[in-house]
Amino acid sequence: MTYPDLFNKYRAGLTTGALPDVAEMNVAYLQALVDSRSVVPIEACASTDNYEQSDYVPQAIDAYTLKGVQWAMPWTVTGRVLLYDRNVFRAAGLDPDDPPATLDEVIEDSRRIVERGASRHGIALPTDPGLLPHLYTKSGQLYVNHHNGRTVRATKTLLNSQIGRHIWTWWDDIVESGLGISTGRATTDHLLAVANRDAAMTIDSSNVVGPVFNVLSSGEFAHVDPGVAPLPAANPAGGVMVSGGSLWLPRASKPDKQAAAWEFVKFLSEPDQQAAYTVGTRGGYLPIRRSASHDPELQQMWQQDPRTHVPYDQLLSGPTNRVTPGPVLGDPDGVGDAVVDALTGMLAGDLNPKNALRQAQHDADAALAEYNRRVGT
Repeated sequence: MTYPDLFNKYRAGLTTGALPDVAEMNVAYLQALVDSRSVVPIEACASTDNYEQSDYVPQAIDAYTLKGVQWAMPWTVTGRVLLYDRNVFRAAGLDPDDPPATLDEVIEDSRRIVERGASRHGIALPTDPGLLPHLYTKSGQLYVNHHNGRTVRATKTLLNSQIGRHIWTWWDDIVESGLGISTGRATTDHLLAVANRDAAMTIDSSNVVGPVFNVLSSGEFAHVDPGVAPLPAANPAGGVMVSGGSLWLPRASKPDKQAAAWEFVKFLSEPDQQAAYTVGTRGGYLPIRRSASHDPELQQMWQQDPRTHVPYDQLLSGPTNRVTPGPVLGDPDGVGDAVVDALTGMLAGDLNPKNALRQAQHDADAALAEYNRRVGT
């Protein structure tokens, strides 16, 4: 079940009264869940319980903090990474231990790969509505106004910025030139493109790392030597945006059930549990507790296979500033649809990057305005 499905089921439960005692949601729905007035801030539970949170990775907590209040507990945290075939890099005469860190380097390496015949394309790019916020964030660019909507409700996107024009022009150029391939929306075709040597690289959430390693360990696609690298960006010095699952406490639950739910949330957040998630997913889920990183089994995995450490290292190595927590959008699905429609038009050749950005920002701003009107702000 997707996160939009989970959110729609929760929203239906607001009408029927059929709400769980603990709900798992993605950070994208932070504003909508707060606006529903149906959830208890995790911060209130922690304060009442004198629950110490100094052990938590601050980037994970910041992602779920709005106007200074922590609303949810990060749980199965992920980040976007570059996945690539090290054998293709070797065949192209590239150093597999030096993958591209910038979007311009992605173009350079893709050109080398295609010219050497190591792969048909350099990179496969899904038309994923969630990818752009990650690219903007890693490039150090706010996605919406009012400090990414975290100090005051977002009313406008900042898509059509200098960094935004760089990202959209890069995306258009690499696909139009044939150095990259567009694989469409919400599929695994970008991963299959790498497996089938249609492309040398792709971008996805770190939570696919475990499944990818599991498939390859079965002997399928034995020619692939998978590499994992930080997300390339226009400016790679930016911080990585947190995504993945988080835990919320609905207000409708009876006090005794709320208390039990809070105990369950604390249990799932314990260092032992967090380390187990990371080991079980080959580094795909990132531990939100610093002490979890000292777990012997986790340390052993990181030492034996440094690729599994890349997503966590990327999270910790970036700066912590007003950009890195990522945007808070009242209508993430509406904004995402606006972005995908414009991207699709651009990649089909119907819009140039300049006009695609104008359309995306216009339609995304309209989605935000309509949402804000509905909730009475």
